[in-house]
Formats: sequence, C-alpha cells, structure tokens
Amino acid sequence: MRHGWMVAVLAVSLGCGSSGSGRVGPRTDGGTGETPDGGTATDAGTGSGPDGGPGTEPDAGPGDGGPMGTPDAGPPDGGVGGSGFTTIRWSDLTARPEGTSEALGALVGGKLYTFGGFDWFKSCCTPTRHAFLYDPATNRWSQLADMPEGVSHAGTTTDGTDIYWAGGFVEDVPRTFQIFGTVHVWRYRVASNTYEAMPSLPDARGAGALEYLDGKLHFFGGESLGQGFDTPEHWVLDLAGGGTTWTPAAPLPRARNHLGSTVMGGKIYAVGGQHGHDEGLVDVPDVDVYDPGNNAWTRLADMPHARGHIAEATFGFGGRIVVLGGEISNGVYTDEAAAYDPSTDRWVELTPLPVKRHSGIARPMLGGFVYTTGEWSAETLLGTPVD
Repeated sequence: MRHGWMVAVLAVSLGCGSSGSGRVGPRTDGGTGETPDGGTATDAGTGSGPDGGPGTEPDAGPGDGGPMGTPDAGPPDGGVGGSGFTTIRWSDLTARPEGTSEALGALVGGKLYTFGGFDWFKSCCTPTRHAFLYDPATNRWSQLADMPEGVSHAGTTTDGTDIYWAGGFVEDVPRTFQIFGTVHVWRYRVASNTYEAMPSLPDARGAGALEYLDGKLHFFGGESLGQGFDTPEHWVLDLAGGGTTWTPAAPLPRARNHLGSTVMGGKIYAVGGQHGHDEGLVDVPDVDVYDPGNNAWTRLADMPHARGHIAEATFGFGGRIVVLGGEISNGVYTDEAAAYDPSTDRWVELTPLPVKRHSGIARPMLGGFVYTTGEWSAETLLGTPVD
C-alpha cells in the first residue's frame, strides 16, 4: 500500500530542503582564525593539538553489545569514560577549510571524515563534491579526493574500515541546484582514498538514516523523491553475505525525515526528526529502537524537546546517546544538547553548544566530542565532559 498521496516534484523547488536560507553576505573572520575568510583554506595558522583532558580515546569501533571501550571493528560507541556527565566545556579547534551545512561525516581510525553538504562558494543550495579529513593528533584538516557527485542529506555510516552513504539530495546536471532524492549508494575506501558505487536503494530517498550493524547496512526513514511525503520503509543490504540487493525489514513505525540515528548495544536508534519540509515542517521528539533479533521497533521516551536536522550530530558516547543542536521549527535553530540513557529510558539535558547550529557533524574523539560545520559554518568545536 502506498502512502496515500504523492507530489511529483522531481528536480526543481523554491525551497532548500529545510536547510535554512543559505550563506548570506561575506564570511570574514576578522583575523581570529575561527572561520575561513572566503578562500579555500583556513588562516588559523598551525595550531596545536588539544590534549582532550583526562578522558580516554573512543575505541573507533561501535556498540556491539559488549563492554564499552572494547574495540569491536565497527562505528564508535563512545569509549569508556564520562558516562554520567551533564556539564561540557567547549573550546575551539582549527576551522574546517570550507563551511557547509547538511554534510556527511564518519569517524574511522580516530579521524573525522566529512563529505559534501552545500557548496560554500555558491548560493543555496548546490551540493558540493568536496571532502575533508580532520586529524585530532595535529589539529589540522586536509582535503580528500572529490566525491563522484555532490550530495547532501544522505544517510551515513561506517563499518570501522570504510564509509558508506545512501540516498540524499544530489547535484543537478548544471551543478547549480539539487535534486531532492536519489537511489545512489556509495562506499568510500579509506585506505585508498577512492569511491565505488554500491547496489542502489529500491526507491529514491533523501534525508533518511543509514546504520551499520552486524555486517549489514540498514536504511530507514527519509523523504520520497521530490519531498512528496515522509517514508517509513526500512531496507537492509547484507554486506558480509555479499548481498547485491536491498531487502525489506520492519518499517519505521513513525515515518519522518531529517532524523538522527546511531547503534548501541546491538540495536539501532531513530531519534527525533521532522514531518514535511521547509515552511510546512513539524519537528518531533520521537525516539524508536530497532532490534534485529526480532525484526521489531519499540517506542522509547521522547526527547526533552522536538527537533530535527540532527542526522550527523547524534552519536554514542559513554553508554549514552548524545544529540547536539538541530532545528526546532522552520529556520529556527537551537544550541540544545541532551543525552539519552538506554538503561533507564531517560533523557538529561547537557551544557548547550556555545552557538546555535543545525545540520552539523559531531563525533566522539579527544576524550569528548567534536562538532563541525552546520548552518554554513566552518567552525569546529571540542566538547569536553567535566563532571
């Protein structure tokens, strides 16, 4: 059964996909070195690597149900320390060479890989092919090979070795705007700095979620082609088994887009998000968890406040799920930070970001977590738990 209605908008829209108004006016940093001054590289100087405080480094591998801090050859589960904190000390790191919003990010080998998002050098909204790597050991960014196509709003994940993304809003042919949805799926080979196409999704999607768990990719939620309607479908690609097609799994019980997601304790979490887009969007506080053991979703405690545009800023840390920033209504952004404890099904609010941001990238490293880009910014922040 279809979803009741469809809007056939394929490639052209006056909105930017709930992404804000875009870059407005010149971006100058006044010599502070916190943001690029319009060039292709930051002027922040050489800098020095922050010591991250007393915390321990995340294990570079994801929650597999085992003890926190044990390497498990998958996405990061946040390491071992700081599980009960509510206070965060925020400090500046070297700014990313280009600001953006709605970009993709993943942590592999203790380094942060970032891809795509909106083109810093164009007005809203054209996805860029540029990709950059942040090395916390040197507090420096370096440019990676260009992507095969510009993309934003894609679901992103890692198996601890390579990085994957699926769906999203891709560049149009003249590379002056975006197409709202695609079936494309890509793998980035970290070791060789190369890209390769993967089996396509069964249908075009944008602003959905992608997670890796036990040798399989899970894609769920998002929007249909042209942003016609929210989609609950959940598809699985068996990487370990050499799968060449996506197969259906239990659908997301509450369809939504621009949601956050992460893996912890052998389960997949879908966090927040929104219904609709742009002027018609409604943010939601919904939280659901998927158990592959019984192929079923379960509803969990709502977030403290409804918010979306948190796809790349939702991650596991110290046994909890942390969510940073987001959008609370169309064009209204937040600095809120919160953490969810699966063992108690409770949320707690944390020290907010020092600035309001949406659609940024956050991952655990340096004994805390790094937050970069969002709302066309190049600013990169380090959050260190202090209690």
